[in-house]
Amino acid sequence: MAKSGKKGFAAKHAKSSAMLVSIGIHAVLIIVALSFVAVTVITKEDQVFEAKPVNRPKMQRRKLQAPINIEKKRTQKPKLRKRIVVQPKLNKTMPDIKMPEMTGVKGGIGAAGDGMGGSGGVGFSMPEMNLFGVKSRGEKVFIILDSSAYMMQDNMGGIAAYSIIKSELIRILEGLNPTVLFNVAVYGGGEETLFPEMVSASSANVAKADAWLKPLNAVKEDAGSTKYGPKTLGSGGSRITGSYTIEPLKNTPGGWAKPTLMAMQSQADVVFLLTCRWGNELRYKTGTKERNWDEDDQKKYRENVAKARALFKKENERRAAKGEAPRVIARGDRGLVNAYVPGARLPPGGTTYANYSPEMMVEAFKNLQSKSKATSAVKSGVGNKVKYTINVIHFVPEGSPSAKDPKLSKLASETRGEYMKIRGLSAIQSYVSSDASE
Repeated sequence: MAKSGKKGFAAKHAKSSAMLVSIGIHAVLIIVALSFVAVTVITKEDQVFEAKPVNRPKMQRRKLQAPINIEKKRTQKPKLRKRIVVQPKLNKTMPDIKMPEMTGVKGGIGAAGDGMGGSGGVGFSMPEMNLFGVKSRGEKVFIILDSSAYMMQDNMGGIAAYSIIKSELIRILEGLNPTVLFNVAVYGGGEETLFPEMVSASSANVAKADAWLKPLNAVKEDAGSTKYGPKTLGSGGSRITGSYTIEPLKNTPGGWAKPTLMAMQSQADVVFLLTCRWGNELRYKTGTKERNWDEDDQKKYRENVAKARALFKKENERRAAKGEAPRVIARGDRGLVNAYVPGARLPPGGTTYANYSPEMMVEAFKNLQSKSKATSAVKSGVGNKVKYTINVIHFVPEGSPSAKDPKLSKLASETRGEYMKIRGLSAIQSYVSSDASE
């Protein structure tokens, strides 16, 4: 019974053993196969390529040879130039050559300047001119001369002083560089006259200006109210007309203001104003007032005018007999009555006025120059910055206070100009002498 039991167990597990054996054999075969492939891959040898040698022809090297010239350079001795000296004949007369006087100009082409040239100037030179001690530089110079009777009164130096002023003005123009452009305006007695146009300071143009100014106020006999002012100028001038009303002005002022406005319109960079006062022409009407002037007052005034005229005539006759210049009195009949009938009543005005201030005039000048430059077809200089200078030469009676005139000095300072007060004939002569000696 026991023997039969063991036999049954082997028979029962025979199939399982065969399966395990089969699995083991396959596992061994797989390991052997993997090992064979890995060995084969690792031990695989790389291919080696061999290059065949190439025979190239060899060039023989040449030695560089630099030629060296060891011969010394020959130096040439400098040749001496023969100098020929001509001995002048002592008995030969030489012509007397006079060089033109240039006291009015310091500098010339290439001289540095601090202002900008206006249109028509050369732009390379800013010559300096000295007029009665006032120095300024510019390429377009505008001179404005007061010719009113106030300039020729006895306490101002009379006609003799005015003649010196005109001569000095021409002397300065004669010394200007010909590249400078200039113009001259004369005002007085409610009239303003201009030298035709702005021209170069050539000798021919200066000679024309001299001929134009020579008869101005050169009275020989009775200096009445109709014998001085622009109407006494020579031929060739033109009266300044037209409107120059521009902000902040309410009208076109007269006197020196009108020619100055014209100078701004012509783009002048330097203005010389020769005057004795601010002037009543720089004002505008504000209203009217009661005159309080009846027929009796008018009759008495006419009598005083006749009396004053007779006395004025006799005085100038006495002066003429002594070879003296006639007396000049400003303001016409009113001035005559005031001079010869002291204390007499004068006709009152019926209109009220307001005066223009220096600041208002300067603003008007700047606005007009800016406007004229913007509309001008010809422009010069750098940028559009407006630059101009107004110099004031203020003639006053001898013995006047040395203090500056508040309006005229303000006009000069507001425009970067200079102000000079000259008192009487002796001061005029002194300035002329000092300028001529420079």
